[in-house]
Amino acid sequence: MVRISQATLRHIFEKHKDLVKVLGIDNLEKLREVIMQIVENPGKIHVDVIKNDVTYYLKKLDDMWIVIILVGDAVRTAYLIGLESCGKFGRRR
Repeated sequence: MVRISQATLRHIFEKHKDLVKVLGIDNLEKLREVIMQIVENPGKIHVDVIKNDVTYYLKKLDDMWIVIILVGDAVRTAYLIGLESCGKFGRRR
């Protein structure tokens, strides 16, 4: 089962405002719901080749990708990347 702490939710909500704005989120509970939906139904999954306990869940949103990083079963952060970065992302992980 995937876990996400209140501290992580606050970090994402406060430090990744572009993601929050694009998703139209106005509270931490809605943010939790969206993150869990993406983890349950991602567009792509990448396991880090060096740190095999790190997994990247990606979901396409228009011309950007949402990236959610898990270490073990815990969400650590979430942010947006562009299409070009997503292409490079898969080659580096």
